[in-house]
Amino acid sequence: MRYYFESQQEGRFNMLDYYKGMDISFLQEYMEKGMKTYDLDGTPTDPLKLAKKHGVNAMRLRIWHTPENVPESGGYCSLERTIAMAKKIKQEGFDFLLDFHYSDWWADPGKQRKPMAWENLHGTELEEAVYTYTKKVLCALKEADAMPDMVQIGNEIRSGLLFPDGELPDYASMVRLVNAGIRAAREIGGKELLIMIHLDQGGRYFYLKDWFDRAFEAGLSDFDVIGLSYYPFWHGTFNDLKETTKKLIQDFKKPIILAETAHAWRKSKNGFIDEAQEKIAGFAASPLGQRMVLDMDNTIMASLPDKMGRGIYYWEPLCIPRGDEGGWAENMGILDERGQAMEAIHSFEFVRSDAKPELPAKIYKPQRLTVQVHQNVQLPEEVKVLYRDGSIQSHKVKWENEGVVKVDEIGTIFVKGQIDGLNGLSELDDEWTKPIVQEIEVVEKLMSQKNLFADANWDDGLTQWETDSSKDGVNVQLYPEFEDPFPAPPVNAVRVEGVKNFTFRISQKKKNLAPGRYVLKAQYAGTDTTGVEVHLFAEKTNDVNTQNSELFQAVIHPTKEWQEAKIHFSIEEGYTLTAGLTISAPPVYGMVRRFLLYKEEIADGEKTLA
Repeated sequence: MRYYFESQQEGRFNMLDYYKGMDISFLQEYMEKGMKTYDLDGTPTDPLKLAKKHGVNAMRLRIWHTPENVPESGGYCSLERTIAMAKKIKQEGFDFLLDFHYSDWWADPGKQRKPMAWENLHGTELEEAVYTYTKKVLCALKEADAMPDMVQIGNEIRSGLLFPDGELPDYASMVRLVNAGIRAAREIGGKELLIMIHLDQGGRYFYLKDWFDRAFEAGLSDFDVIGLSYYPFWHGTFNDLKETTKKLIQDFKKPIILAETAHAWRKSKNGFIDEAQEKIAGFAASPLGQRMVLDMDNTIMASLPDKMGRGIYYWEPLCIPRGDEGGWAENMGILDERGQAMEAIHSFEFVRSDAKPELPAKIYKPQRLTVQVHQNVQLPEEVKVLYRDGSIQSHKVKWENEGVVKVDEIGTIFVKGQIDGLNGLSELDDEWTKPIVQEIEVVEKLMSQKNLFADANWDDGLTQWETDSSKDGVNVQLYPEFEDPFPAPPVNAVRVEGVKNFTFRISQKKKNLAPGRYVLKAQYAGTDTTGVEVHLFAEKTNDVNTQNSELFQAVIHPTKEWQEAKIHFSIEEGYTLTAGLTISAPPVYGMVRRFLLYKEEIADGEKTLA
């Protein structure tokens, strides 16, 4: 069903009521390599017909300028190959979104490299190249009866495009390049061709609002749709997504589509989603967890005011794991290793009336408690519950023993409770019938943790610490947070943010530490997106032979909530310790606080791990 929607410009354009889309840019390659696909019941079927049967109504393709210049591309996503796939898409009756990368290979916030053919072009020459190329592609598709219904002028251009010419913070240059592509699209497609501006960080309002404000100020105009990438393990919580999209609609009066979203059906051996990212996303890496993420996406988008949430595109669902190759196909598609569709394909059968924002989706279970033996423990009175519209509500818990536990033995105990006030149960998850469980670790004594860092709260600024960054466009500042009991002194954090790709390191050296086992801790919060690498590290170096050193690291997967990382290591006599945290990231923010370095106490009879 198509809707006619008022444009900000003259005339009217039409949109589907709700886009249930797939990016299938890999599909041609897979099919040429012999991919076979099967329906849920095992019936062999064509992949496009499989998608259509289960409600998919739109397809997305990326196009690279000259992929032959990059051997890893295999020559796919060229104009010739795009025309061939676009014709199949249109013949099956799908809406067609074309994603201009304006690069010979991948373009995203961390890399927006010019096509080789344009490397020596700048200013008006580069703008003319964008205009001419965009026009050429659309004319070729139109002549082949495969004209797109919507186009993206750039892919995830929050950091700009066509670096270095269109790299932010030079909004004026970026906008001139984007407008050149828009002008060509309008000339060929008119008002019927929808134009999308696509950014990542779908749950980060402050990034997106700032980008659009600056882009409009620089002259961005004449586009129809805001496209966002939203991956729950990178781009904020579901509530972040809901609040961000609501505010963007209020601010800019544009319909919004999730141009990219996805979740895993199993954990990966090669890093796309591991246990930590699974925890950030809030849903298991499982076929059921994958469907729940899509159902959450659909519910949030369909529930936005005035039908301004226009749907989703799953990024590359029609891919099959190929042996030990790893990568996206290993666990992020909706086909298993045989090519058979899994549970998540039902999510594309969604229509607006299916949205049930009032249904609970997940219980956030209480964190484990560590207590000293022979104590009375008061259990938390409430737990948090996530609903399908992304909202989080507190619900009281009825615990065994009225929530007070006497612990008289060392070990781990579990206390059960029931949650009050849930309005309905998830039809997809039998976990709702299980009691909530509080885990309590009981120890002989709580270890003292004398902090060996100097000025770990930065009360005197960064004078006791060493910092190093890529400098250009990197802002470092102290960020105080007041915590109960007020007016206690603030807990300070170091906040780091870059306007372009950046690196940052903060550390402190400690000499003459007593030999033994040590623990290093720190808390980190920040933007959870692709390309962010955060490491807590401890490096010991021999004072006599500095070539003799050993590095200990812990990877931190960022989230907007504070995450604690920990490293255990040993120090021998005659070694200097350098400990701290490193960040390597695209233009995002990160914060670190509560550095703690202490010597482990060893209980009587316990052996060290050194």
